[in-house]
Amino acid sequence: MASEPPAPRKRQYTYLPFLTWSLLALLVAYFLVWFLFYRPSGEERLQTAAFSQALGLIPEAYVGQVDRAALYQGAMKGMVAALKDRYSWYLSPAQLTRLGEDTKGEFGGIGVVLTQSAGKVLVEEVLKDGPAARAGIEAGDLLARVDGEETAGLPLERIVSLVRGEVGSSVTLDLVRAATGQALMCTVVREAIRAPNVEHEMIEDHVGILRVAAFDETCSEEVRQALLEMKDKGMEGLLLDLRGNSGGLVKQATQVCDMFLDSGRILAIKGRQEPPEPPVDATPGTVLPVTDPVVVLVDRRTASAAEIVAGTLQATGRGTVVGTRTVGKGAVTSVMRLSDGSGLLLTVAHYELADGRIIEGKGIQPDVAVGELPPLPEGLDERAAREWLHQEREKARKEQLDRGLQVLREELR
Repeated sequence: MASEPPAPRKRQYTYLPFLTWSLLALLVAYFLVWFLFYRPSGEERLQTAAFSQALGLIPEAYVGQVDRAALYQGAMKGMVAALKDRYSWYLSPAQLTRLGEDTKGEFGGIGVVLTQSAGKVLVEEVLKDGPAARAGIEAGDLLARVDGEETAGLPLERIVSLVRGEVGSSVTLDLVRAATGQALMCTVVREAIRAPNVEHEMIEDHVGILRVAAFDETCSEEVRQALLEMKDKGMEGLLLDLRGNSGGLVKQATQVCDMFLDSGRILAIKGRQEPPEPPVDATPGTVLPVTDPVVVLVDRRTASAAEIVAGTLQATGRGTVVGTRTVGKGAVTSVMRLSDGSGLLLTVAHYELADGRIIEGKGIQPDVAVGELPPLPEGLDERAAREWLHQEREKARKEQLDRGLQVLREELR
């Protein structure tokens, strides 16, 4: 008779107690770290509770109609405004979308170039056959309000974001005509605007002129193609015009710098990021030979990414800068998307040029200063002052171009 098989022996999981105690130790360590470093303080908890309380009390007690979404957006705007940083602000979902369109080089707009001086916002250029031109807006007009919002005291970037919007939507502008002082109100339907960001031409004496209006997503490739085309036509010296360029993407700017340099530092970024962001260095090889002289034109509206290019070429001795002192925006801003489709535009770092210079608040000082506007004559009324300013700007731009070409031709000899 067959005997029964022996009963299986129970496995001894000797490592289970060790794993259990290890997990418990990790949990204790996690909660200890959270308690010591991340747990909101008593004051912070009270502030958060008070905010929620106010958000509930206002709709219940306020006598008028309350838009909860407007309350939320107002609180977000106020929180960012408390940073007192002119480059940081809260973006509504629509504004965040428009910001993305700007970096792609195409956006919904009315076809104007705006400038700001002494707190006034002026229409500097009007795109031919664009929506603004068809609505009767002229260069030199003073922009007082956008959809009822006063432009006085607002950063130019904010005003531009108000003017731009979804294609097919409309925007109402309150203007003052430069020639007559007449107050105008125009409602303009936005259209798809493709800004000609990179333009180039060859002139006599083997000189090429390259104008870059903004550093959008396609800028570096357009610059590369323009340089190659002009080299094929015999270019031996370049005039790089960055006047009026308010910036764009830092990566595009450093890629453009790399086309002129075959080694060395381009810039370093200093922020709170851990580990620190590595510096940007030039890679071997260039698009424009290092023996070809470069002159860079700048003015008081040259900013941000454009200052990186002008400053890098100056700091490395690769280019001569001609014009006036630039804006001084050495801040690196980052777009942070929030869960409701809105976002924050925050200053997260500052950059240093190859020679260690900080641009923030200082700008680029030109090697050859030309085109600085003279003091405003006394006794002019507002209309006459705007006319004088427009004429002086045009005169300064011509002087800068002529002087830049003179410097370049001298370097070509």
